[in-house]
Amino acid sequence: MRPSNRNDGWLTGRLYFNREDKRVIIKRPQSGFGYTMNLGNKWTWVFYAIVVFILVRVL
Repeated sequence: MRPSNRNDGWLTGRLYFNREDKRVIIKRPQSGFGYTMNLGNKWTWVFYAIVVFILVRVL
């Protein structure tokens, strides 16, 4: 399900937080290139937790 307005959920033009949007990876419309992750999706936080766990174990 996509949001009705593509600008809904953008914070400061760089961070995206929209709990109603089920996508995890979102293309940045402002810059024309690049991607960001939806901070309103629980799987984004699971991904970040795994990355932090791996970094802590390695360092």
